Order: sequence, then C-alpha cells, then structure tokens
Amino acid sequence: MASPDKRDLLGACLWAGATVAAVAVSDNMLLRAVLGVPMALLISGHAALRAIGVRTTSRLEQLAYSIGASLAVTIAGGFVLNAVGALTPLGWAFWYLAVATGAMLLPASGSDVSPPRASLGPLRIRPWQAAAVALAMLVATGAYALAIHDQAVERQFRYTEFWMLPPGKGDPGQLVVGVRSAEAEAHQYDLEITLDGKPFAVFRSLTIAPGDTWVRKVPVPILADQQKAEARLYRPADNKLYRRVSALVPGT
Repeated sequence: MASPDKRDLLGACLWAGATVAAVAVSDNMLLRAVLGVPMALLISGHAALRAIGVRTTSRLEQLAYSIGASLAVTIAGGFVLNAVGALTPLGWAFWYLAVATGAMLLPASGSDVSPPRASLGPLRIRPWQAAAVALAMLVATGAYALAIHDQAVERQFRYTEFWMLPPGKGDPGQLVVGVRSAEAEAHQYDLEITLDGKPFAVFRSLTIAPGDTWVRKVPVPILADQQKAEARLYRPADNKLYRRVSALVPGT
C-alpha cells in the first residue's frame, strides 16, 4: 500500500500503465488522446517535480510548474527514444511509464506544496530555479539543433531521375536518354522509346544500383518535319509506367 504522500505518484503510475495498455491493444485515437494528452502535458511533469522535491507555494503555481516540467520530460523523451529507435506511440507510452515509475521508487521528498505566504516580498531566484531554466534552455536548443540536423541529412523521398535531351548542333541525329537512381536499393527497369507514337527502340532489364547513372545515345533519322520522341520507363515487377519524358527532334 502506498504511503499517503505517494498516492499521487501511485495514481500517475496507474495512469501511465493504462496508457501503455491502451496504445498496445487499441488503435482508437480518441482513447489514446484521452489517456496520453494528460500524461504528456501534466502528469509526467508532476511526477518529475515530486521526484526532485520541488516545492511550490500554491496549487496554481504547481499546475504551471507541472506543465513546464512535462514539456521538458517530453523533449528529453524525444532524445532518448530517437537514440534507441523507439519513436513510436508505444515507445512514448513506455517512456512516460518509466518516468512515473522512477518517481514512485525514489525516496519520499515531502510535500510539493508549501503553505501560502502572506507576502511574496522582493522577487528572488533560487539556485534550483536558475538551474531548471538553464536546463530547459539547453534541452530546447539541443532539440532544435537535432531537428535542423535531421532535416538536412534525411532523405525521406527516394526516386529515380529520368531525362531525354534532343539532338544538338554538335551531335545531330542523336537523342540522349539517361536514368539515375536515388533509390535505397537496386531496381530493374524497361525503357521504351517512340517517334511520333510509333515504337522505335526498347531496352530491357536495365539494372541500376543506388547512385548509378545509365546514359545512352540513340540515333534517330532526321526528316523534313520535326518529330516528337517520347521515352517511357517501366518497372518489370509491376509493369506500371514509372516515368515519362519527351523531346522534339527538329527537321531539316
């Protein structure tokens, strides 16, 4: 049975456990929000404040401190979960459960609400308050730097470049067709070229590894009138059109 001064922490643990169970067995967004939002914005911060023995002078001050501490707990959780590759709803639920459980297991640090004072007097900043502000600024700055770094290096969209250049003055009668892979793994492609809608050239089973470029010059006849050349790139796995480009072949 929990001691009277730890009943709130026991309640936080039970709430966090219910959140873990809800996330693990259900995809219901309303249920997850009802359990997870209070955990993320209030309960986790209250547990953290109780764990380090922070005292406040009123319930309103305790509420404000709890919300701020919850944001700090959430930011710290983002660092930890990103490091272990667990940035998932279940990972977040276990993070808040760990925070609540850790606060519960720490020795009791007394009541977190001190009797209200008759007069606040001059504004004073205690050492632990200055340390908390400095830590919050450090964590927020680190989170911003990490987000900027991830945005710079992350390649969320993998794709294949496909182009066709018309004959130039220095190389008349030559279409230039190119494929460059920026995919995560090697793929096979089929390439078909038409002139004015009629089949002209076909290249089958082009295997292109990530980062490789395939380029081919295709001779085309030069007629009196200009012609429209079109190239289509297919993936044999599903035989669906993947890319399509076109160019004009000038006449004589």
